[in-house]
Amino acid sequence: MSELNKPDVGPNSQSGQDNGEIDLLELWHTLLKYKSMILWSGFGAAVLAAAISLTMSNIYRAEVLLAPVSAEDAKGGLSSALGGLGGLASIAGISLGGGGSTEENLAVLKSRDFLWKFVQTNKLMPILFEDAWDAEKNQWKETDPKKQPGQMDVYRLFNDDGLLKVEQDKKTELVTIAVEWKNAMLAADWANALVTQLNRHLAQQAIARSEDSLKFLNEELMRTPIEEMRKTLYDLIANEQRKAMLANTQKDFAFKVLDQAVEPDKKTKPKRSLIVILAFMMASFAAVMFAFIKEGMIKRREQELMHG
Repeated sequence: MSELNKPDVGPNSQSGQDNGEIDLLELWHTLLKYKSMILWSGFGAAVLAAAISLTMSNIYRAEVLLAPVSAEDAKGGLSSALGGLGGLASIAGISLGGGGSTEENLAVLKSRDFLWKFVQTNKLMPILFEDAWDAEKNQWKETDPKKQPGQMDVYRLFNDDGLLKVEQDKKTELVTIAVEWKNAMLAADWANALVTQLNRHLAQQAIARSEDSLKFLNEELMRTPIEEMRKTLYDLIANEQRKAMLANTQKDFAFKVLDQAVEPDKKTKPKRSLIVILAFMMASFAAVMFAFIKEGMIKRREQELMHG
């Protein structure tokens, strides 16, 4: 066999499996070489994360468990009495089956108008935006009204920033309204107050709708000579009067409180231990990647010098 045909058995010629083992060993040697940097990077990031997490305010979550109030089903008897005049109820804006749906009522809870009225009624602006409020002078730090917190700031704070959270169980239809705030007592008070004011707000809307409907129905009654239609109008008027009476007297108009919010004894966030662990892992990973890149650059430079 000639010299040219002899297999190369030198140290630089290895099988694919051997090359893989050598690569793993090189990686391990790189980790050992830069272990101090990796550990100190992770430790430093963990200490920094711990220090930052200690400056964060504790956030407490207070929850109210609710059940939607089902109105009496008035469709059966009333629909048969209406006969071919059922469209009259729609014209008058009358709902034969009771109040709005749970989804509609919860949409009202999260609406800009309702939240703004809630904050204004309970005088919460200085508490919600304490950084912009001068407690000594009892006024906003910014004298320009355009730079002061307003309705959209309240809406974003409750919805986008997570102060208010609404959850509905599709199976049981039970609703959980939660308030997350740095003061545990205030979180519970606001959660309960939101439910109370929501029921009152929806009741007032129902009363206003009934008054408008009654006005329309009474006008139709005065113009209608047909006895059958007059009987139908009397039934509709009686239904609207009943709904208005319930709205005036029923405390839990749209939602019944099953479990009232109480002052939470444990914080919800921040989860400081998790923050520290994640900071350590991310910094360590970044240091490992830096070590591999640096070692690769060093080896490439050495090869260039050898072949240069």
